[in-house]
Amino acid sequence: MTRARTSIDIVIPSIRFDMERMLEALQMDVPPGVDVSYYVISDNRSLESKDFEYMGRPARLIVNDDGLGAPLSRNVGLEAGSGRYILFIDDDVRASPDILSRYLEAVREEPEAPGYIGPTLFPEPVNPFTRGILSSGMLTFFHLPGWRPHMLWGTTSNLMVRRDAVGDVRFSDAFPKHGGGEDIDFCLRIFANAERPFKTVADAVVRHPWWGSGRRSYTRFFRWATGDSRLVRLHPQYVYRDVPSLTEALAFGTIILGSLAAAGLAPVSMLGVWAVAAFCSEVAVEGAHVKSHHPESSIRDMVEASIIRLSNEAGRFLGPLSRRDASCILARFDILGTGEWIPMEKKFARAKFALFLAAAPLSYLASVWI
Repeated sequence: MTRARTSIDIVIPSIRFDMERMLEALQMDVPPGVDVSYYVISDNRSLESKDFEYMGRPARLIVNDDGLGAPLSRNVGLEAGSGRYILFIDDDVRASPDILSRYLEAVREEPEAPGYIGPTLFPEPVNPFTRGILSSGMLTFFHLPGWRPHMLWGTTSNLMVRRDAVGDVRFSDAFPKHGGGEDIDFCLRIFANAERPFKTVADAVVRHPWWGSGRRSYTRFFRWATGDSRLVRLHPQYVYRDVPSLTEALAFGTIILGSLAAAGLAPVSMLGVWAVAAFCSEVAVEGAHVKSHHPESSIRDMVEASIIRLSNEAGRFLGPLSRRDASCILARFDILGTGEWIPMEKKFARAKFALFLAAAPLSYLASVWI
């Protein structure tokens, strides 16, 4: 009996459309009995939409009329194809040659899963900033499919979904054009419909370079969090409350200490002294956490990790405020979706907050002495 053919659409948003990089992303072996179609979606309007062939397989370049950004461009690719499965990858990754075979093995093992998630691996760190990225945990969900059997969502740098499980779910335009939270929202809505988690595929690997060759930039992590902050409203079942983060504490402290200073009850300099002390408390707790998992980390690495996490927290705080949504303050999103990480998150948050509070009277004494 002849096995039915399987069809896979490979959807790649490519805002700039660099053909050389794109060909690297497309180089993967296609197993026998599999029909593959490539859909590349670009916001570069100097290009023209066209059909072409890549290694004898149909491919289509679709140029958006408007600058849709990566999330909504994935919708364009999803709707352009008709394959039974859709593999989302980014234009700057290099897929392992056997990635399709690995995914199809997972389909045979667990055909009812709504989708499949492979790891996105980064190279070895090249400087204190990239060591800080790794130490901060910002890449956890890129790597997590390598050792966890099931997940509720995966990054769209390496995600394959069943078209019938996706149904009418699409990437939402509520999220930043350059990404942040849209992949979580997309997968959680599919999970809610399917009532089954995504299966992870540890050996369906793509490799991702360091952004900007590892040059220091904290805006990416800020942007991710401004997008993630929308999840609190969209998926309240995954929300819990916690003590203030440093960003929130600084905002509240500015109001409180500013009022005390205006009333003549505290020195004006106290706010600055306390802000420095609170930041040092943050670095101390984060540094201890980093050192416990990465003993080789230097003080500079720990400071970088702390700043990266703070930029992420700032986005989570300022994102809702920019939308005049104060209800999201002190709200935390359970990023894993199972509740198992919440006790650990609360433990570290409360250790930091206790030090923030302890720093206040010491800052008062120091500012009086100064």
